Amino acid sequence: MQIFLLKNAEKMQFLLKFAENTLKNGYMETQKERLKQFIEAMGFSVREFERAIGVSSSTITHVKDNLSAKMKEKISANFQQLNMDWLLTGRGDMLKQTENAEGMPKKHRENTEIPARRRIPLYNDIASIGGYNDQIADTETAAAHAAEWIDAGDWFPEATAAIRHYGDSMVEYPAGSILVLKRVQDRRLLINGRNYVIETTEFRITKQLQYDGGDYLMAYSSNPETYPDGRQIHSPIKIPLDTVRHIDLVLGCVQKEYSNGAIPIIQN
Repeated sequence: MQIFLLKNAEKMQFLLKFAENTLKNGYMETQKERLKQFIEAMGFSVREFERAIGVSSSTITHVKDNLSAKMKEKISANFQQLNMDWLLTGRGDMLKQTENAEGMPKKHRENTEIPARRRIPLYNDIASIGGYNDQIADTETAAAHAAEWIDAGDWFPEATAAIRHYGDSMVEYPAGSILVLKRVQDRRLLINGRNYVIETTEFRITKQLQYDGGDYLMAYSSNPETYPDGRQIHSPIKIPLDTVRHIDLVLGCVQKEYSNGAIPIIQN
């Protein structure tokens, strides 16, 4: 009530100062709103982020304004590059500064700061199969949490996830290699002849896609092997569109050949 005892000019100055501090400190936004900004900046959907931190579906949707203590702990543990002070109060930058640069005087820090690296989830226990038609990945029993978070680096700046690949129908991807993926948001933009990871209600496979309109996707293997009678071992698969959950473009493949050696990178 003290504000109403001020003169008009003083009252206006007080209100402007209050508004300036409010905007500066980020109190106009809720913690939930800032969290959504971070999720978008990381390139995830809300559901993907929920899986990454190990909470059930729609948990974030049901948050009113501020995050619970348990939620804060999970986010901080899984996304260490996130500046929690920014998330909770709006102060500072979204991402943490590098430790080496942070301790330097500001005039030196400005020229030495390294941009925060963007990490993507590696789903080690959820496989993509490119094998025989009866060898497909089970999407229901597989764990939904990332085994680890990896730095996609400058090779794959658009990557949203990585996944293990098994099978032999896609000769360009050795069994056990890691596929680096980018989630397709608009299926109208599918590129015929490119390799994709397709998750349906029944399985997850890696194939070359062909879509010419209609209700089906045609999925082809790159392995040309045939049976003695001439039939293809890895024959094309017709996938109904209404069974497709997600489609991810394969950006490249990473294969580690030695425990302490180089990691060859194959870009598509």
